Amino acid sequence: MAKKKTRANRNSITRRDFLKVSAVVGGSLAVTQAVRSALQKVAALDGRMSGALAAGEYPLNRPENIIYSVCLQCHTGCTIKGKILDGVLVKIDGNPYSPMNMLPHLSYDTPLAEAAKVDAKLCPKGQAGVQSLYDPYRITKVLKRAGKRGENKWEVIPFEQAIDEIVNGGTFADGTKTPGLKEIWAVRDPDLMAALKEDAMAVAGGEMTVDEFKKKHADHLDLLIDPDHPDLGPKNNQFVFQAGRIEHGRKEFAKRWLKDAFGSVNWYEHTTICEQSHHIATIQITNQYKGGGSWGGGKEHLKPDFANAEMVIFFGTGAFEANFGPTPMSELVTWSLTYRNMKMAVVDPRLSKTAAKAKWWLPIKPGTDAALALAMGRWILENERYDATYLANANKAAAEADGETSWTNATWLVKIEDGKPTRLLRPEEAGLIPEEGEPIDGFV
Repeated sequence: MAKKKTRANRNSITRRDFLKVSAVVGGSLAVTQAVRSALQKVAALDGRMSGALAAGEYPLNRPENIIYSVCLQCHTGCTIKGKILDGVLVKIDGNPYSPMNMLPHLSYDTPLAEAAKVDAKLCPKGQAGVQSLYDPYRITKVLKRAGKRGENKWEVIPFEQAIDEIVNGGTFADGTKTPGLKEIWAVRDPDLMAALKEDAMAVAGGEMTVDEFKKKHADHLDLLIDPDHPDLGPKNNQFVFQAGRIEHGRKEFAKRWLKDAFGSVNWYEHTTICEQSHHIATIQITNQYKGGGSWGGGKEHLKPDFANAEMVIFFGTGAFEANFGPTPMSELVTWSLTYRNMKMAVVDPRLSKTAAKAKWWLPIKPGTDAALALAMGRWILENERYDATYLANANKAAAEADGETSWTNATWLVKIEDGKPTRLLRPEEAGLIPEEGEPIDGFV
């Protein structure tokens, strides 16, 4: 006999219903008050879903039930398609229109009704976006410390109160006070900011003493964090913006109001502590000399051409566990290994997933990466296993004359000052003055 539903159990969810929901959602969500309503909506649609499937239909294949977006579960920003059922996100898959998720991807003129039936690949982290959206611990309100630091006591405050205390300062439950942005927005004159910065750099470089700095800026010492340490900058720098993962668009907007408007240099994100080194290195190897001592045009990020490369060395990284993005990269590497017989070497102390698929695995000892790199460079030089033509082309004109597409500064001279290498030697410093627009061999 079927159990009669009462008011008490009408809004509850049974174990059986939960398992049914899990099959649709793609993973079990904790049944808490925060997610219960969403789960109940999906559970209530179970009968309709079963009937549709029996009739050969699938509601999640309808274009009106799909929203195309971008995944923010990591820094890759893969394109995605969210499947919506009565206002509830129940599944996330890759966008079949995008080369990030499908190789080859659907033509852009593919009708939405047809594309809705195609699910492109997406990594597990991206598919876990459903859990992130309905996470019971997701912070959706402003929390303020309600006890001493470390006590983990919090109170919910109105958004308007948060804005007021952030701007004007506030007091915590234990009596401690915090300054507001208004108080630490000390230097507001851009000309004064530039003058303080220039002289603070002069102090740091030994070109000006602290006493000279304090005498010159005696009227503004109260605007500094510490007048005895001008390099700390103005009180504006006491505002630190730490974003974690933040994507382009929001990143540029945040820098515009924090750095340009508020005047703090302390803007940090995940990239600052995770991958800044490779961004800087890539910019330096691709930078172009613009003349007059200025450089520009460098690329911040490069990836190997996995679809055409004959061999790739993963040194300090990997294709399947330590790189981004896993969704597009894993398929390109796997495809090239399978269909093009691409060779792959991995330098890693441990037998990683990438190393397990490589032709060569070099298990170096931790901390010996630099020694290995120097040894490789020495072997290449001693055995003349380098591209002499490429290395001899010092600029674009020379490269084009040799039918090459790129060039290097390997032939450029480096100035030695006080026994130390400094900057690259410029033509005018060597007494070579080129005609307007004419490159000099070995210079730009």
